[in-house]
Amino acid sequence: MVQLPKIMRNIVLILTATSVCILLSILYANNKPFSKVYHLFNSKNDVFKLAKQLNSERLFKAHQYLDGLNKTQQPNYDSRPELAIVIVTVKRKAYDASSLGYVLQSISATHKLFVNDLVFPKKTMMICNVDLHPENYTEIVNLKPFIPVVERYGASSLPITINSSRISMYAKRRYNSKYDKETVDYMYCLESAYSLGASYVLLIEDDALPREDTLKVLKNKILYLKSKNKGRYSFIKLYYPQRWQGYAYESSRILEIISVGCVGAGLAVAIQFITCRTKSYFLQLMYFSCGAWLFVTAALIIGRQNVFEFYRISKYLYSLRNSPGCCTQAMLYTRQFIPALIDFLSVKHKALHTDLAIYNFTNVTGIPAYQIEPNLFYHVGMYTSLSSSDKHKNAEEFIFDP
Repeated sequence: MVQLPKIMRNIVLILTATSVCILLSILYANNKPFSKVYHLFNSKNDVFKLAKQLNSERLFKAHQYLDGLNKTQQPNYDSRPELAIVIVTVKRKAYDASSLGYVLQSISATHKLFVNDLVFPKKTMMICNVDLHPENYTEIVNLKPFIPVVERYGASSLPITINSSRISMYAKRRYNSKYDKETVDYMYCLESAYSLGASYVLLIEDDALPREDTLKVLKNKILYLKSKNKGRYSFIKLYYPQRWQGYAYESSRILEIISVGCVGAGLAVAIQFITCRTKSYFLQLMYFSCGAWLFVTAALIIGRQNVFEFYRISKYLYSLRNSPGCCTQAMLYTRQFIPALIDFLSVKHKALHTDLAIYNFTNVTGIPAYQIEPNLFYHVGMYTSLSSSDKHKNAEEFIFDP
């Protein structure tokens, strides 16, 4: 039987450890977007100002990188590459578009990833300019000498071919809906990349930035799916809005929080077993319960989005789940199903937004599609290209410095 003083000492120890750990969690999470305490320490106005400041800093770095490129270097092109990387872009008419520089940030980060990558030795990068007046899109015109550019309404610097049945569709200039044009733009860029013979097409919207380990993780997941005889899939979604990635009443996320609790419980019992001579079932149960409660509480304070950051220590900790409907900032498509997807979108694009039409394709055909977690891309598009107003998205999503 455990003596009362020993029990009290352990209770005091547990309470002290709990207080310290919760305090440390709050200190760690106070400047982490999507944590439970973030807005206790940061006002919405301060967050908005910080998001704009960080965007300006990223744009400055992008200019530095692009200005340092060898302007005499010929565009890189591999026939029948394993991977085609495509940035879909249109000139923005949104609020203060000239100073946002989303496309330059995306191109510089993607080009840096492209030239430093070793896991896809045979690959091609191109910009897909879908602006109605490509000659007036000066940011892209200036990049033509050293990055291949394909234009929906102009010339192309790569030998692309388009299905004859869709030539008139791609030549169309007037649309009743801006979302309708967005989907056809997307189809054109996807078909252009497909025509190069690529095994995989990484389609990136012009407000998405890849992380440094993007291609390493992608290669790992491609090989993983092949090893599990799951190579038959339409796409892997590489970005999903962080605001929807928190803990929620979903079975998979409830299991996640239970797993976090089990880790804390096991660690606490191990510490008790090593440090205490008394091997009391009561004490072990007390340590087990407190360890589980402490880790769950810390995870909820920090937020699932920030817990994800610990997963990035290894490419093997990234996970695949069934793809949700939203969104299309960054998608990896397999060559096998690109023609079927384009045919589907050519019929369904007038009824649905692009991301929902693509999601509907997987539902109708039954072809699997995945989403990778944590995200492999950042999203910089606080102002959307589909709006000309000064309205912006939640600034909390754009607090990052890659």
